[in-house]
Amino acid sequence: MSVSYPKLGQKVVAKVIDMKGNCTIGMQKGDEFELSLHRCGEFCGYFYHNIHNWITMLQFEGNSPLGDDPGVMVWECPNSNNRVKIELRRVKG
Repeated sequence: MSVSYPKLGQKVVAKVIDMKGNCTIGMQKGDEFELSLHRCGEFCGYFYHNIHNWITMLQFEGNSPLGDDPGVMVWECPNSNNRVKIELRRVKG
């Protein structure tokens, strides 16, 4: 089956920027994932569930109230034994 995702809003990329422990699904520092309202791909569903609303906010031009750059956010995995830290970034274009 071929899946086609509609072009809606801006592209959002999650990049693994730090880790404490080992990710249970094998994500590694430096890995990048394109995420959106519809797309979670190979990204962890458990983590995606926690950040879905923030992904949607970035995708549709909302501004983050956290940090210095309104198009960037940093989050840690909800698995307290394997803390994967990601940067969510809106990529305009």
